[in-house]
Amino acid sequence: MRAPSAFSDLGSDPARQLVIPALVALPLALALGLGGAHYMAALAIIAIGGGTFLANPRAFILGFLVLIALRNFVAGGERIGGEAFSFDLGGLVNVLATGIGFVYFLVLWKNPFKGRSLTVPYGAFLGLFALSMYWAPEMRWSTRFVTRLAAPFFTYLIISDMLDRRMVRQVIAALYASSVIPILYGFYQWFTGQGNEVTEGYVRVNSSFFHPAHFSMYLTFLFCLAYAEFLDPAKTNRGLRLAYIVLLVALEISTYTRISWVAMGVCWVYLSWVYNKRGYLLAGAILGGFMLVAFGGGIVGRLLDAGEVFQAGNDVYDLNSSVGWRLYFWDTITQRFWDHPWLGHGAGSSVMLGVELFGIEAAPHNGYLRVAYETGFVGVACFAWVLGTMMWQGFRLIRRQRAGQLSLVSHVYVTMTLTYVLLNATDNILEYYEVAIYQWAILSLVEYNNLRAARAGLIEQSGFEDKLAVDAEAVEEVVEIARKDDEELSLPARS
Repeated sequence: MRAPSAFSDLGSDPARQLVIPALVALPLALALGLGGAHYMAALAIIAIGGGTFLANPRAFILGFLVLIALRNFVAGGERIGGEAFSFDLGGLVNVLATGIGFVYFLVLWKNPFKGRSLTVPYGAFLGLFALSMYWAPEMRWSTRFVTRLAAPFFTYLIISDMLDRRMVRQVIAALYASSVIPILYGFYQWFTGQGNEVTEGYVRVNSSFFHPAHFSMYLTFLFCLAYAEFLDPAKTNRGLRLAYIVLLVALEISTYTRISWVAMGVCWVYLSWVYNKRGYLLAGAILGGFMLVAFGGGIVGRLLDAGEVFQAGNDVYDLNSSVGWRLYFWDTITQRFWDHPWLGHGAGSSVMLGVELFGIEAAPHNGYLRVAYETGFVGVACFAWVLGTMMWQGFRLIRRQRAGQLSLVSHVYVTMTLTYVLLNATDNILEYYEVAIYQWAILSLVEYNNLRAARAGLIEQSGFEDKLAVDAEAVEEVVEIARKDDEELSLPARS
């Protein structure tokens, strides 16, 4: 139960009840004054999403997880707004998530600290970026990046607030459902030779996402979930799950995103190892080697491209190479970092540096250097705090080794976090909120399972969980799972 506060009676304040209608009426009035079809389309999306949220927050969240994967179908076209702040219709996805987050926690006065490990670390990280907008060189990009950081965080907070055992299954079902159209459209692009053409000459499938890198990260996250469930002996329909995994791997190859190939391989090794399927590692390695020899000329060529930059006589900073321009950008950003080492140059400033270096708005394709450049040593410390907390939550239940089926989603999340750490080394996953939202959704499930396990005595209870009411039904379910595990291991029954 939440401790009483000075604000605890505001829910019955008549003036407070007018906030939600005002949040709808004022933007509509502004749109009518400014005019334009795109403004009205934007407000229609906000009105439908906001109305669905107010009517049934759970239905909104599940629909929102599906919408995220289809974001690129509503993106593009004429931009809305002025020079200081503009976005396309697809950008409304993160604006909507951020705005509803404020409504949920400020208007409805929910407690964002209750039972959540990331509220303080990520709140500090996000708050620092928001504060850095004051000294950022350009308002549009700083606002854009801050809302992109906020959207998955608010999604995580809202899902965490309404989770129960039924919704855990619904969230996972929504993740699978959201992948149907991206997978089908991805194969359509692949078979018809469409996609995103890059300077190296490869046609890279991007499906319903803005860029092949977005799509590849999305596929990697889905692989983490699907492969863990395939290895879980309690799951059924293994043939269908295996077919789904094969589709994901095939599309991953077609994105030609090298770091995502590495990340998917790491996830495959980790999950095969922890589920005692060492034979899968050998079988997969043999099959993969055969496929590379028989059909993998393009894959091998793509991998060798990265090494050609470092061959004798070649220009390491060749701007026509995806590796070369990254190295040039990283070298410059490292040098400029020392101009403002403690608090950085402000949110979005690395993109402005990209404009200076290349003449176009380009992010540095390295999350760690971006955080360092934009928010300095303080931001790096906050980011390390966030990543450490994420990994700690993933391992809380796993390290007990006898947490039964509860630990499955923890294994999924550990692989997702490992993927997140890897992808930040060469890409802009910090900015790809439509991908990050899925990782944050899984984090909410992990914390929910950790809470159930803590209440049942499987793991220690953390400080942010101490004041939560005990759910007797959840405790009984977790204890029953633990007893079944003990029976399989021939251990003494628990009381």
